[in-house]
Amino acid sequence: MSLGAPAARRAALLAAWLAIALGAAPADAAEPYERLAAIVHVHSDLSTGEFPLEELTDMAERQGLSAVLLTENYLNRVEYSLPPFRALARVTYESRSVRGRLDEYFARVAQARTARPRVLILPGVEVMPHYFWTGSPFSLALTLHGTQKNLLIWGLDRAALERLPVIGNDAGGVVGLQTVLDLLPALLIVPGVLLLARPRTHRRPLGRAVVIVRRRAWLPGLILCAIGVSALVRAWPFTHPVHPAWADAGSAPYQDLIDYVERRGGVSVWSLPEARDAGEQAVGPVRVTWETEPYPDDLMKTFRYTAFGAIYEDTTRFERPGEGWDRLLGEYAAGQRTRVPWALAEAAFHEHSAGKRVGPIQTVFLVREHTDAGVLEALRAGRMYALQRGRDTGLALREFAATAGGPSAISGETLRAAPGAPLEVTVAVDAVEPRPADVRVTFVRNGSAIAAWSGSTPFRATHREVWDGRPAVFRLEARGGGARLLSNPIFVRQP
Repeated sequence: MSLGAPAARRAALLAAWLAIALGAAPADAAEPYERLAAIVHVHSDLSTGEFPLEELTDMAERQGLSAVLLTENYLNRVEYSLPPFRALARVTYESRSVRGRLDEYFARVAQARTARPRVLILPGVEVMPHYFWTGSPFSLALTLHGTQKNLLIWGLDRAALERLPVIGNDAGGVVGLQTVLDLLPALLIVPGVLLLARPRTHRRPLGRAVVIVRRRAWLPGLILCAIGVSALVRAWPFTHPVHPAWADAGSAPYQDLIDYVERRGGVSVWSLPEARDAGEQAVGPVRVTWETEPYPDDLMKTFRYTAFGAIYEDTTRFERPGEGWDRLLGEYAAGQRTRVPWALAEAAFHEHSAGKRVGPIQTVFLVREHTDAGVLEALRAGRMYALQRGRDTGLALREFAATAGGPSAISGETLRAAPGAPLEVTVAVDAVEPRPADVRVTFVRNGSAIAAWSGSTPFRATHREVWDGRPAVFRLEARGGGARLLSNPIFVRQP
């Protein structure tokens, strides 16, 4: 039996009236986001990882993850050279990376996505924007700095990746004075060719007679030509880095890369800013050491990057209340920054070594759609939280929302409210496992921990205040059962 049009309209109006009267929310007011758990910063056997893409996605799926954000090494090359003719005197060391193999990289990702359609695979790169040397081979000691001071990049196509402005990438280099110096030895080809082409005349006495001998200067001619041709070959394509490797360039190379990525619509993430890396190796009689010191200060000196690694398998301080992250958030709230530096969790997974596994370190995105674009949009917007699972416990942020009477906002969003408005922030934390877990939730307002709640999951708490009209930043951290959860902030401003 079907209703006529007038009857159908009356039924629809009656249903709407009942929904309002009973306090039911309309269908389109439901939660518009899907929670998507992902592992961020992963290497496969395409670069410095151990496992092929299909095996990585299988591991991720077994751990309940829905996305793998790949970060294959873009260019693992370091060079040392002596002035003035640096190209001719250059020594290079390079390990496996995807620069020069980008077509293969994207083809492998497409193949793996077809074979494993249930897990999103987002192709990205880990980039070393700059490094520099100190010491001298004549003192038999050299130190290489900054090889692990890296940025993670997603959302760029092949053409944009080809021209990343990073040290060692010839396509992103410039022509300058060093180019001229590198090409000067090529001029030796001219006298070399003349020596080979024009025989020299020698007079040799032979008794009372004199014999005239015409002979080409093969050895010096060939040596000069060899040096000249080598200079041309080694200087090709006749560019050099904007920021060369024989000086510390500060934060400039990193800002250059961040700006390049932003102009082309990608996202950039500071990687493991408080990690430390060091090592040593003998190269003949020369002792070569390498070191990367923690670099949280560079997060303060650079702008417009998308996020940073806040939780990973190391001790960190930058994200603690009142530390660097809160200072950055305060700068944004005060209008001194145009972009919010969001926090995420970084797995830095290469292989099963030092207890590393796929699963304990997760970033949970709130996405509008289960696609690459959906994940990247959530990353840009800050709709995500960072999670480190305990041995047997994982936490989930079920709710983190602020409301001022009518409007509301979640992580990554700004709530507009009038001064004097009653402000309410709701927090709900649950355990991923069926059994409850004891948790402690720290609630941070403008860099200060203003509340610390304890309880068992499912945990729920509410913070209420009368807003004074000054910009406010709210965020939270939860710990329990060895697990740790870090939210991204909610901002409150006047209309």
